[in-house]
Amino acid sequence: MTLLLVALLVTAIVLWPLARPVLGSRPSATIVQLDADGGASSSGWPGWLQALLAREVRFGRRRRGWVADFAELSAVGLDAGLPAAEAARLACDVGGSAATRPEFAVLGEQITAAQGRGSPIGQCLLRVAEGDRDLAFLAAAWSLTDEFGVAAAPAARASAAVLRERAESDDRRMVLAAGPRASMWLLTLLPLTGPLVALVLGLPVGDVYGSTASLVAAVVGLVLTGCGWLWSRTVLRRALRPAEIP
Repeated sequence: MTLLLVALLVTAIVLWPLARPVLGSRPSATIVQLDADGGASSSGWPGWLQALLAREVRFGRRRRGWVADFAELSAVGLDAGLPAAEAARLACDVGGSAATRPEFAVLGEQITAAQGRGSPIGQCLLRVAEGDRDLAFLAAAWSLTDEFGVAAAPAARASAAVLRERAESDDRRMVLAAGPRASMWLLTLLPLTGPLVALVLGLPVGDVYGSTASLVAAVVGLVLTGCGWLWSRTVLRRALRPAEIP
């Protein structure tokens, strides 16, 4: 019965859905913030559990594609002759409401504050882009327009195109990794159903797992499962590693 309770507890912790993060959340928040790469950035849960949820389960991931939408909407305002701050703020207003797309609402507040201080939009985006590599990429491109006078609208459109290609590449990688990850979870969870199978067959769990040989076999199995996880993740990580251009 103890093994069954432990198995159910581990399964519940792993599969429990996490709260979705909002742009601008600080690492000191109590929620677990997972970015599009799967990296955990907030505290409150043990680090090893955050890494497991981020890399293997990938629940609570941030909405993707909104940065590319923001860049394209900003480019429309820039083409119309609006200043950079006005174009960025208008893009946030058009992008979505606080209920449907809270990232736009939070970013709009930050841009309005930066506009009041007279700060460049590139610096504002870079300051808000904590843990969001897409927004950091757009901030770097926008900083070129602030510092070197690069045309803002073409830079925003090029950034949006790059971000969409990057998202498509990440989706392809996740599809390729879905099969091996499912096999890893299946081979891990099947042995943990042993106590449940014993209950279904009407066998006392204590008699099945109470002997010394059974306990030793269970411990050895857990150790081998952990080694298999490490080996499988290493192989999968190397297989999905981007190729280096010589």
